[in-house]
Amino acid sequence: MKTVSPHDLLRRLEVRQENAYEGRATAWINRDIVPLPPSRRTWGAWSFVGFWLLTGFNISGWTTASSLLGLGLNVWQAMISVIIGQLIVGFAVVANGFVGAEWHAGFPVYNRFVWGVYGSFFPLLMRILLSVVWYGVQLVFGGKSVKVVIGAIWPSFYTLRNTLPVNAGIELNDLIGILIFAFISFPLFLVPPEHFRKPFLCGSIIMTVAVFSIFVWALAKEGGGGPLLTHPSELSGVEALSGGSKLGWAMAYGVSSTIGSTSAGILNQSDFTRFAAYPSAQIISQLIIVPLSTVVIAFVGVIVTSCAAGFYPNDGLLWAPYDLLPVIQARGGPGARAACFFAGCAFVISQFGINIPGNAVSGGIDLAGLLPKYINIRRGAFITAVLGLAICPWKLLTGTSVFLTVLSSFSVFLGPLTGVMIADYLVVRRSKLLLTHLYMPQPASVYYFTYGVNFRAVIAWILGVWPLMPGFINAISPSPIGISEGWTRCYDLAWPMGFVVSASVHVLLSKAFPPAGLGEVDDEDVYGTFNEKIDGDGYLDETVSVEGSEKEKVLV
Repeated sequence: MKTVSPHDLLRRLEVRQENAYEGRATAWINRDIVPLPPSRRTWGAWSFVGFWLLTGFNISGWTTASSLLGLGLNVWQAMISVIIGQLIVGFAVVANGFVGAEWHAGFPVYNRFVWGVYGSFFPLLMRILLSVVWYGVQLVFGGKSVKVVIGAIWPSFYTLRNTLPVNAGIELNDLIGILIFAFISFPLFLVPPEHFRKPFLCGSIIMTVAVFSIFVWALAKEGGGGPLLTHPSELSGVEALSGGSKLGWAMAYGVSSTIGSTSAGILNQSDFTRFAAYPSAQIISQLIIVPLSTVVIAFVGVIVTSCAAGFYPNDGLLWAPYDLLPVIQARGGPGARAACFFAGCAFVISQFGINIPGNAVSGGIDLAGLLPKYINIRRGAFITAVLGLAICPWKLLTGTSVFLTVLSSFSVFLGPLTGVMIADYLVVRRSKLLLTHLYMPQPASVYYFTYGVNFRAVIAWILGVWPLMPGFINAISPSPIGISEGWTRCYDLAWPMGFVVSASVHVLLSKAFPPAGLGEVDDEDVYGTFNEKIDGDGYLDETVSVEGSEKEKVLV
């Protein structure tokens, strides 16, 4: 039995009544952004393995090496860049996942103690934009995979007469595939993230079998690794880079771009690690499987493409599986049709795996953090999906799209964001948080800072971004703007450089101007985050003594 003073009891009641979540959505909290109780934390180490196998073994991962070969690298140089980049990704994913694993709060809440309760809207809106756009892009890849499945059943689907106008920017059969993929996706939004374990396991097994089956078949058919390994320049049309600074900087850019392709996933990693059953569940599993899955799928993709260039020499480099499988079907017999059908189904599953948790659910969580009184994860996922389709994403993937160039270079902004987040939690705060203050939009909160904004994070992010901006502007401009080589080199190191600069500046500013609440934690588990002790009638099972009189329950 605890003994407390009347003043302390009154303060505890005020804090609980103001902060405790009792199932009522408000402008700052709802069921989907409250720190998760033990009953909703269901992901073990193998769940994270399944998650990354399913989200890693996908079409984007398969084509990773294609852009690096376009820089003039050979296959082995490209793979070294991928390996180095993904090792960095593995450490970044784990580092940015500690908040979710240890305090069970997601990305929207994470940024409240980094940027301030109002300043957190800035990274939140940026991540929502990325979720919408990337959902649309992956939707197109999923639709093309559905097209392969339908084409394996009815080959005439490939030659379906196009009745759409030219300005639609898409063929009718492609649009049908996209709409079917989108329609099938909708019911899957209803599955809560805490129940993703079994789908992850099944999907990862199916995709692993499909990927390695295609890999073994291609090696056996070609009798080796294919011509891309021996003379890549002749096939890619890009002059090979010799030793020296050009090659070194091309590989450095390859490392940075490899990290950048996963930078959005690194940023909101706490949205998934918050479901960890125990804090260490995410550490070893992600340190191993994050780099391993991407390196393996990139290697398989480049080898299969190389082999296909050997036995289908007149069809060019078939980088994407949805381009390769129809050619296999056209050159083979009934057995090839069946193989393409099952392979197409596997890639459809892989696109569900990356698009639903990685984009739709992520967008749903972030929208729930933006407007928790009106939006939960499910509603947010549907909003993300509808907007992702409404932007006509196929137009972003055709021709020379400035928008797509901007999107692919977005790590210029995300690297500094991630650096500020990781530095704030691990270095500045030493992993100590006041959970109750994260849901208080008043000056009494230690995370209110100055008018709700942490100026340290703002300055650190700006100083991390500005050295990269000349190279970024040059990259997205229709014609070169004429910048010095130094600015270009900064841009070549976009994510790592932005991360280091912003993290360092944030730590220095926090040392010079220490924020309030460092090292403090809540005296009590107000939200039942670590012990689900809130009972059905909204009371906390706890006996306290107030000046000699016993109270068996304290209102939460």
